[in-house]
Amino acid sequence: MKKWLVVIILFSGVIAVSISQYRSILTAYAKFFTVNNATPGADVIVVLSGGKDTRIPHALKLFEEGYAPEILLTDEKKRNIRFSHLFPTNEMIAQAMIEELEMSVPVSTIQSQKGGATSTFDEAYDLLKLSENKRYRHLILVTDAFHTRRAYHAFQTVFEDTEIKIEMSAASNEIFNVNNWWTSDQGISAYVLESIKYPVYLLSS
Repeated sequence: MKKWLVVIILFSGVIAVSISQYRSILTAYAKFFTVNNATPGADVIVVLSGGKDTRIPHALKLFEEGYAPEILLTDEKKRNIRFSHLFPTNEMIAQAMIEELEMSVPVSTIQSQKGGATSTFDEAYDLLKLSENKRYRHLILVTDAFHTRRAYHAFQTVFEDTEIKIEMSAASNEIFNVNNWWTSDQGISAYVLESIKYPVYLLSS
């Protein structure tokens, strides 16, 4: 049998296996980006900016389950300062959810060192300064599942010279998860972009 024919047969076999196992492959790909290792007893639960409708409710659930006695929100830079007063802040949204759930939760916003965070690294530096002032030793970070590994890397990098424990808690949503992300535009956008963002974060600080 000629070599080129052997190559074609092997290549066709690989393609056939990939197609038949695509669900497992895509699920494994998504699971790589998920870090979910939060344990009770933290000083605070920190909600990273973005995904307000998923991250804040998840943080409230952790609070209710006794993971920490307080919730902090990061300060995101406004995209349009002129009209920013027309839109609710993270803290306003959190307070509205707390009222809806009839809960009592201490919530405050971390002061930004540069007029609002524009990256997860910015959020990490803001939280580091506050943690040093408050003498925090155990932090739980809440973000969407697809963002947890990148966020974990950023915070571990910034907190590298401290003894503060950083843990992640992955917030879910009702549209997509690791088992079906390729079936929705939002899921595709989230996980495909992570394959670009995460390597960039590995090369930056």
